[in-house]
Amino acid sequence: MNLIHNIGAIFIFAPFLAFILLILLTRKKLKRRAIGLSADVTTFLLFISVPVSMKALWDVDISFAVSVTAIIIAIILLIIEWKKSKEIEVLKYARKTWRLYFLLLSMSYILIWLTGLALTLISFI
Repeated sequence: MNLIHNIGAIFIFAPFLAFILLILLTRKKLKRRAIGLSADVTTFLLFISVPVSMKALWDVDISFAVSVTAIIIAIILLIIEWKKSKEIEVLKYARKTWRLYFLLLSMSYILIWLTGLALTLISFI
């Protein structure tokens, strides 16, 4: 049980390891869809990782803010999709929304850790 806990903790604090690992494991079978599957799984990890990273580095809880922002983005994208075409393809809409979350959360994760690294290095000087 401790091994599962440690593996989960590694993927929470370093979700891009899961991204790379999934690409390597699925690229032969899924070919181009391997990146999409890896991004989807990593997005789920990033939803956990970004708030946990903020809490670990600066003791700030942003879980609620991340959730509300995700809902607002989903609503805005739904309205845009509805304006473009009156009939919404749910799977296509969900995929677009989830991939946008991947991009935004990835950028947030990278910024959080670069800022944390910079502040740590500055504190040593």
